[in-house]
Amino acid sequence: MADASYLLKVVEPYVVKWVSAKIGVPLSPRRVAVGEKTDGTLARFAFDGVSGDEKIGLLVSTSHTLKPGGTRKLHVDASVILQAPFERRIMAFVNSDAMMNFMNKCDGLLPLKNIEMLLCDSLPIEMMQEIAKFQEISKIEVGDKGKKWKLGGQRR
Repeated sequence: MADASYLLKVVEPYVVKWVSAKIGVPLSPRRVAVGEKTDGTLARFAFDGVSGDEKIGLLVSTSHTLKPGGTRKLHVDASVILQAPFERRIMAFVNSDAMMNFMNKCDGLLPLKNIEMLLCDSLPIEMMQEIAKFQEISKIEVGDKGKKWKLGGQRR
């Protein structure tokens, strides 16, 4: 299985720092209560970045895929951040096509106007090369024939 640790340990923290600098508020990973389970206990979710006062929440997407599975994962992420008690919600992407595809497919299905969408387009070349290597290995593992997917149109 492709090792995603580089994405988790290097790329995501880089994007969290980038967002922190952009908004002028330090963010760090944290689990936050997002709702109540059927048994009455709190359901918690691990966000990529949360401000010290828990007023700002961030989720980072390192995905480059336009395929339906990737869009579904982002749909779930957006649902969770919308459920969280943040005053400011941010989703940061490293790929503009993945961000636009997600927005085209999910806008209206979810109130995306309540989430700031940011594009971190300043990843170092070495980081982009490592992401590309990871994607190639992943494609081979899942038997991806390399079909080019187009940006999705709006669903509604």
